[in-house]
Amino acid sequence: MKKICFLIPDGVGIRNYLYSGVLSELRDQNIEVHIWHSLDEEVIAQSERITGFRPYSHQLKVFTEDAVTQILRESVSYARLKYNIQLTENSTLMLNWSFGNPSFQKRLLIKMSEFLGTSMRSYDSILSVEGILWKKLRGTASYKYSLQKLKEIGPDILFCTHQRMPGASAAMLAAQDLGILTSTAIFSWDNLPKARLAMRTDYYFVWSDYMKEELSFYYPEIPNERILVTGTPQFDFYSDPNLIQSREEFAAQFGLDPKKNWICFSGDDVKTSPFDHDYLRNVAESLQKLENVQIIFRQVPVEGTSRYDEILKTYPQIIHINPFWKKGQYWQQFFPYPQDLGHLVNLAYHCDTVINLGSTMALDFAFFDKPALYLNYDHYPDQDWTVKDIYRFQHFKSMENLDPVGWINSKEEIREKVEAAISTPSKIGKDRKLWLERIVQPAEGNPSYRRISDFFSHAISKQNVKA
Repeated sequence: MKKICFLIPDGVGIRNYLYSGVLSELRDQNIEVHIWHSLDEEVIAQSERITGFRPYSHQLKVFTEDAVTQILRESVSYARLKYNIQLTENSTLMLNWSFGNPSFQKRLLIKMSEFLGTSMRSYDSILSVEGILWKKLRGTASYKYSLQKLKEIGPDILFCTHQRMPGASAAMLAAQDLGILTSTAIFSWDNLPKARLAMRTDYYFVWSDYMKEELSFYYPEIPNERILVTGTPQFDFYSDPNLIQSREEFAAQFGLDPKKNWICFSGDDVKTSPFDHDYLRNVAESLQKLENVQIIFRQVPVEGTSRYDEILKTYPQIIHINPFWKKGQYWQQFFPYPQDLGHLVNLAYHCDTVINLGSTMALDFAFFDKPALYLNYDHYPDQDWTVKDIYRFQHFKSMENLDPVGWINSKEEIREKVEAAISTPSKIGKDRKLWLERIVQPAEGNPSYRRISDFFSHAISKQNVKA
């Protein structure tokens, strides 16, 4: 029996793989599907309701890395960030070297990683230290556990749903040493410059030709033929007409007025946008006299609303709709319910525009040819965080030579830009479809989930022929 195992180290892979058509397509091609994970059992039940079957499920044991392994890994990341800054001449990449409020022991580890990373003065030296890291991982309990588990499952392919998770590295190495084909997906459009490719696999799935060029640019040692343009399943849902509700039905569900123009304010996490609540206040103040406009607020799913509560109380005309997510204590414990997929689709379909700070939601709205408005101003003089850094991030280089979004450069521009997005949407971010094509590269009639499942099917057949 042909087998594939999905290694799902955190909640990031749920929407794209457990809720998409990938698993059903593989089952229809007589491939036995296994998932190796540390997810809540409720997630598996939700997936079964969507796909109509329950894959074989294996619990993923998580190991704590020893200090030497962590120093090797972090030093490589630090060295790659410095190397990528030289490649791109973009100093904002170093903002990714951030650890919140670390303990004394963690601070010591960071300093040692910086010292070792600084000593890697050439790309060959970075590759050499990575080689030491892979060798070190092969001596860990995580590697030995992975060998045993993979022998038990016996897959033809091991696919990791997220390229950033260090805990998955040993499993991918164990699979390669057992002769199992390995692959991973680059999760987001901003991931590659951040020097967090935690594993090496036989194949890499990327969203577009643009991202394929990026992967080759930052990791020239990866053969070009091993990088596959598959799109990403998270955008397949926008092509499913069964998810779209009527305007009246959507309005009735959330207490909206179907006759008004709906404006979506999409919140960011506190690290990306620490003054996000001030932006929401500005939007509410600027639009409160527009009787034909209703603001819908959706916060980032992994955070609550405490910093917005005062604004929501002051401006009851803001309709707050919570994301349909299960909250957890740790990032790995957060996950979306299937209902959230349809909710996002309907927001993009029915709202006239989305306002936020550099969010991917601009791409979601572009699927329905709706303009996005990016906030582009600071609130206070000499504030530590500045919006100027945000739009210098490397992934926004994808906008070059395009007019993909509208820009709100001050509070005073909010009303004017919103009214323009409603009345003349074709004039706001007129190249949004071109930007979407550049980053996501959707293929009409050939959704991402099918491109991915077809690759797996063909790869497994080749493996079995060789065997």
